[in-house]
Amino acid sequence: MGIDGPSAALPRGVVMVRGETAASYLWRLAERNGMRFEELARHIGAPRTIGAADPSTVEVRLGPVARRRLAEASGRTVEELVQALVSLEKSRISARARRQVQIEPWPDDQRPVRACALCAAGRGERPVWRVPGERWAVCVRHGRWTGTAQGLFQVGLERLPEVVDAHVRRLRLERRTGPFARALIADAQQVAVYWWQCRQMAWRGVWRARQEILGVDRSALWAVPLVVYPEAVIVAEAMAVRERQRAVGRSFAGGPAGWSTDRWTAWVGERLGMGQEMADGGHRALEAWLMAHRNTVPVVTRVARQEDRAVPRGVPLPLLEPHRVVPQHGQWEEVSCLPWRLGSPMTSMPWRPAG
Repeated sequence: MGIDGPSAALPRGVVMVRGETAASYLWRLAERNGMRFEELARHIGAPRTIGAADPSTVEVRLGPVARRRLAEASGRTVEELVQALVSLEKSRISARARRQVQIEPWPDDQRPVRACALCAAGRGERPVWRVPGERWAVCVRHGRWTGTAQGLFQVGLERLPEVVDAHVRRLRLERRTGPFARALIADAQQVAVYWWQCRQMAWRGVWRARQEILGVDRSALWAVPLVVYPEAVIVAEAMAVRERQRAVGRSFAGGPAGWSTDRWTAWVGERLGMGQEMADGGHRALEAWLMAHRNTVPVVTRVARQEDRAVPRGVPLPLLEPHRVVPQHGQWEEVSCLPWRLGSPMTSMPWRPAG
C-alpha cells in the first residue's frame, strides 16, 4: 500500500487531550492497539528506518498526507486532530515531501509538560504530555500545578485556591488582551521575582505562608513561580491597564501629559494590599518596567489627544515596544524585557524612569 492510499482504521481509539503533543498521542494510540510506536508511525506513512520517539523529549511532525492517514487510523477528522494536537499546525512538511513523518527534539527550554494526572486518568498507562507555553501549567479543573523539578512533579492546590483563581484571571486577561498578554505576564512574573529575591513586598506574608504550605524554603527555586503567581497576575492586569492607555499616548488615569509613575505604582500597591511595602522600595522593579515601556508619543501630541479614550478592555492590544515579537514557548525570563534572573545576583536598579 503506497503512502497516498487509505489507512486502515485501528480497532481502538483513545480520548484526545487538547494541547497534547503529537508524539504523546501517537504513543498512547499505539499502546492502546498493542503496537509499538514505530509500527504505528509506519502505518501512517513513516519510513521503515524511523526510530522510537520519547514524548518527553521529542515531537513527531506530520505532513498533510500523514495527518490524513492518522485521522483515518484513529477514526477522527483532520480538523479534530489539528484542534487537539496544536503542534500539527506548525509542521513545515509539504504534501509533496517524501518523508511525511519526522522526529524532532524539543529545545531544552521548550520541553513538554506532563498533563494533570487526574485529567489523564483512565486514558491508558502512558502519561499525557502537553505542548508547553511555559515549563509549568495549572489545571483549573482539578486544582493541580504540573511541571518539572528534580524529575516530574505535580502539586495539589487544595490549600492554595488563590493560585487556581489567579490562573482563571490570567486566562481571562489573555482572551481580552491577545498575544501581548504573554509578554505582560512574563514581565509581571519577573517583577515578582525581583520582589522575592530582594525580600520586598509579600516575602514575610503570603509568600512565606505558601512556602510553609508547600513544605519548602527559599532554596527551592522551582517553587518560586508557584509562590508568587497570584500577585504576578494582579501586576499583569495592572500593566494591561497602563498599556491600554499608552497605546493611545495617554498617561495613567487620564492624568497630565508626561509621566505619572508615582500614581501608577501606588495604585498597584493598593491592588496588592501592600501600599507601604511599595513605597518602601517595591516601586523600583515597576519603575524599571515603566522605563522599558515608556510613552514615546511626543508631549505636544499627548496634550492634543487627552480626550482620546484608552483601548477598551475587550479589544486585543497591539504589540508595543519593547515587545514587537512575543515567543509562544520558553521560560518567562526569555519573554520578558526585564534583565534579572531567578537565583542570580540582582543588578543595580534605577530609582525612577526618565520622562
